[in-house]
Amino acid sequence: MIQLGNASIFLERREAFIDGQALRLGGRAFDVLALLLQAPGRLVTKDELLERVWPNLVVEENNLQVHICTLRRVLGLG
Repeated sequence: MIQLGNASIFLERREAFIDGQALRLGGRAFDVLALLLQAPGRLVTKDELLERVWPNLVVEENNLQVHICTLRRVLGLG
């Protein structure tokens, strides 16, 4: 389990909670979160995120932006 403020994230179970309440995250948003949490103190590039979350697909950068905005909103980070 990873504690991030009042959020608890279980990477192996692909679950996230804030104050004990389950967060509704889509699979791709959770993949973005997992990659960022697995790289503490390291810069994760846009290309790395796109390749990990959408392997072998060509997607626009705004797909990534949508998921990051979702994470910020549900985690109360912006």
